[in-house]
Amino acid sequence: MNQPLAAMKTYLAGARVLLQRGRSEEALSSFQRIDDLLDRMGVITRQLKSYARKGGEAFEAVDLRAAFSSALGMMEPQLRNRTIRLTRNVPRYPVMVYCDRIRLEQVIINLLRNAIDATKSVKEPLIEIRISAGAHAYLSVRDNGPGVSDMEKLFEPFFTTKKPGEGTGLGLAISSGIVSDFGGRLTAHNLSGDDGTGAVFEVELPLHQPGNEARKPQAAA
Repeated sequence: MNQPLAAMKTYLAGARVLLQRGRSEEALSSFQRIDDLLDRMGVITRQLKSYARKGGEAFEAVDLRAAFSSALGMMEPQLRNRTIRLTRNVPRYPVMVYCDRIRLEQVIINLLRNAIDATKSVKEPLIEIRISAGAHAYLSVRDNGPGVSDMEKLFEPFFTTKKPGEGTGLGLAISSGIVSDFGGRLTAHNLSGDDGTGAVFEVELPLHQPGNEARKPQAAA
């Protein structure tokens, strides 16, 4: 929240100087920017409250396929509005993980929303979702957008590649923290080559081991 507050103080100081000089019209512009920042802070606060629920009391055995299906249902209107081609590679057998289902669905929703935003300028937008199980459970979301320009900062709070006002820069940082709470990790990489272009985000989670419910998951190595 420090960056919006610092910007607000700067605009406020500038507006004060402009008013002292009788340049009220220019001062109004600064006040409008402050109003926009207040709106943004409100969005950030709501997002933090949405993701803030912690603790193991809501942990349960969850089929990763069911969590994805629920998240996809909530994003269906946005996918239809954009005429995005969506492909799914989901196994017929359950892929069980131990986590807070609501928070896991929030992570998946955020990854789907990012993929939708990444394909805004693409003529034939494509999003591919894959769920698999091996040593761990995996869910990946791939888009055919331009890729991520600054991968090293991707999961830092307030970092965003979106235009001002279109993103808070918190979604991926919080999502990464949620996945870490589940004993997993969230990673990303760009594609460039025979497999096409775009970005791939992958959630890796420990497979659920019945009988280990009382033990909090440990982060993936």
